Amino acid sequence: MKKSTVAMLVVSGVIAAFAAIWYVTLPAANGDDPDKRGAKPVQVRAVAAAVEAVPVVLDAVGTVEADQSVAVRAEVGGVLQKIHFREGDLVKAGQLLFQIESSVPQAEVDRARANLARDQAAANEARAQARRLESLVAKEYVTQQEYALAVAQEQAADATVRASEAALKAVQAQLGYARITSPISGRAGILNIKQGNLVSAASTEPLVTINATRPVMVAFSVPQQYLQTARDGQRKQPLAVEVRRDAQDEVLTTGTLAFIDNAVDTQTGTIRMKARIPNRDEIVWPGELVSLRLIMGVQQDALVIPEAAVQLGQDGTYVYVIKDGSARVQAIRVVRQVGSRVVVGEGLSAGQQVIVNPPSNLRADSQVVIVGAQGDAGAKSGMARSAATGGYRP
Repeated sequence: MKKSTVAMLVVSGVIAAFAAIWYVTLPAANGDDPDKRGAKPVQVRAVAAAVEAVPVVLDAVGTVEADQSVAVRAEVGGVLQKIHFREGDLVKAGQLLFQIESSVPQAEVDRARANLARDQAAANEARAQARRLESLVAKEYVTQQEYALAVAQEQAADATVRASEAALKAVQAQLGYARITSPISGRAGILNIKQGNLVSAASTEPLVTINATRPVMVAFSVPQQYLQTARDGQRKQPLAVEVRRDAQDEVLTTGTLAFIDNAVDTQTGTIRMKARIPNRDEIVWPGELVSLRLIMGVQQDALVIPEAAVQLGQDGTYVYVIKDGSARVQAIRVVRQVGSRVVVGEGLSAGQQVIVNPPSNLRADSQVVIVGAQGDAGAKSGMARSAATGGYRP
């Protein structure tokens, strides 16, 4: 076969292929789009953008701290005679915790009392002698020097009595230290000594640590730009705080902002704060890491839509809105997210229908039909009004 014939066959094949492609794509080029030739509308779920009162919140991670924590140590040495509680018990302030063997300090108390009685008797005798000489010196039966010596002996005896009284108080205190009571109400931790062991007053390890768990504090840090907002809100009333195990979990308990540190951390640019949680059911525990939400106010006129309606594109965030039965792409500006909803700053107006969880086959200008209507953005958003915060919570 000649080369010219082969070349002509190749050219003819290429022309035929282009013709076939042109023929297949001709209906679309002429505007005969299947969606516009009576294709089945896309089924979607939609809600209406709504204006509602939404809290202005700040999320942070915090650490639970005991409101009070005391490391109980012995102040006298001796054998640990009795432990009057168990590890993990709730104890009350003043409750007896430990009894140290007290025979030695009791003997010291008895000795001090005996010494005090002896010195008081000597003081009484010196006082009586001074009174007798006082009447005699006026009649010149005794010399002035003898009387002065009697007065000095009386004063010395009184000083000895006072010293003996102080010594008795000291040994009584030592005896009292043999009974160790709880300085606060709280929950007892791990025992670091067993009954029958020798207790040393010089030991650096506590016998037990007691943490007050009702209430507790939650310490957290926030960026410094929120400091003024928090201070302004705190001046009006204590700011509400919600505590969760995780940011997406249900609210465990609530409390109020109790403390704002007096300086910003220059290394991190954050300010330290603490919230007080009543924790009556001990739902959170000292040392636990929790998610915390500080409610700094309520925006009364926020335009909200479900977070599931927001899409992310190359040019930013957008939603599908329904207009004249078709889906239209609408760019929006999201101000913040609160739970399962977002607050929209620009791009939408109240009442506009937005498509939630757009299906994969949805395109701009697709004909749509709404199924399973959800009402407005607030009705099915999963947010419930909270009387404690004056706002909403997920």
